[in-house]
Amino acid sequence: MKRQFFLFLFVLFASTSVRAQFEQVKTYLVLSQFAKAKEALDAIEKKGKATTKPEFNLAKAALLAGMSRSVQGDTAEKYLAESIEQFRKFQSADQAQNAPLLQDQAYSTVTFVYYGTLFNKAIALFNAKKYAEASENFAKTVEWSDYLIKTKQLASDFDTTLYLYAGASSQLSDNPKAAMSYYERLAGRKVAGKDYIDVYKYMSFMYFKNKEKAAFEKSMALGRELYPAESMFKVEELDFALDIEDEAERIARLNEMSEKDPENARLNETYGRILFDKLNKSDVNNTTSEYAADEQKMLSLLNKAASSSSDDGISYFLIGKHYWYKSDRLRNQITDINDAIRKFNDAQKPDKSGKTPPPPKTLTASRDSLRTQQGQLMDQAVPYLLKAQPIMAQNHTKVRGGTQNYKLLIDDLVQYYGFKRQYAKTPADKAKAEAEEKKWDKIYGEITQ
Repeated sequence: MKRQFFLFLFVLFASTSVRAQFEQVKTYLVLSQFAKAKEALDAIEKKGKATTKPEFNLAKAALLAGMSRSVQGDTAEKYLAESIEQFRKFQSADQAQNAPLLQDQAYSTVTFVYYGTLFNKAIALFNAKKYAEASENFAKTVEWSDYLIKTKQLASDFDTTLYLYAGASSQLSDNPKAAMSYYERLAGRKVAGKDYIDVYKYMSFMYFKNKEKAAFEKSMALGRELYPAESMFKVEELDFALDIEDEAERIARLNEMSEKDPENARLNETYGRILFDKLNKSDVNNTTSEYAADEQKMLSLLNKAASSSSDDGISYFLIGKHYWYKSDRLRNQITDINDAIRKFNDAQKPDKSGKTPPPPKTLTASRDSLRTQQGQLMDQAVPYLLKAQPIMAQNHTKVRGGTQNYKLLIDDLVQYYGFKRQYAKTPADKAKAEAEEKKWDKIYGEITQ
């Protein structure tokens, strides 16, 4: 019994001795006497069992953190990394049981050192435009900021400035996934102010790019709520699509949107216009399967747009002009054939009877065939031009470029009835075409006055 009593006293004294040594270490840490704190901590380490205590890891982390602030360069980096390693070991212990240690004056600054050192380094890298390195350090800073908030060592419950920088550095280092993770937390709290407007712009753009329609609409709505005067948040998904520079990518995106929202009048008209421009380039190859598919798509879009919203007549006008431009390309071919016939005729000499040989039938047959096709295309164009005409007559001065388009429309009608007059087969048809030609020519003159 007596032996057991002495053993108990020995353990008690040994425990008391270690406790006293920890108190001594803490005193030195508070006084920033790191050399003495290291000596005292080394003495504890020699006792073996004390190194298994979570406080040992925390004390060593505090010592190394303090030492990292008293040196510079690689040595400071080394001390900080070793300190964090020791703190990780402390974290692996029972946090609920050891949480009070973090409130101790000697240890309470450890994670603040991590936060402050990493944040300052990240800011310096950001200002030096080393965004990838800055992003890495901001990510580490975010971890310690969240830890400080979680352990109630910070009065604030969210570090808005840090998340802004973390997001911006990730964005500028071409890491959109990381940038969005930070920005989404800012948006979740509706953080606003002039410094944060680009957060919501970037989020909206990325949601659009990634085809996350619901998230895009939510982000745009939040932008309108927080920044009601900002024009960007008043535009639609379509406007984002139109800003895509690559034509093939832009058309592909519009096609996807059209398939998902086939009754969207503005989308139909806008997409139809873009296909119209593509199909009527001067060097377009209208014999490809792509051309045929695009043409059918364009006609469908513009017909739907015209039937649902034809205030300015542009959809009918574009369909008419499409057929008209196709007829123009044939007209150019006819001109080339006529030139060839003329050259042939000029080169011929009359025979003994005074007659010259007729041009080759291959040329005249080709010309006549093309002329028939030309007339058919013009016949397809005119009904749409006539549908557009009364609408554009009323509204052409109210629409940008409207008057110029209206003049083109009327000029096409003048040419059409002139063509009909020239190739009319009966006097009645000729007189009718001539009357129409004069009527539209007069209207054209009234526009140009």
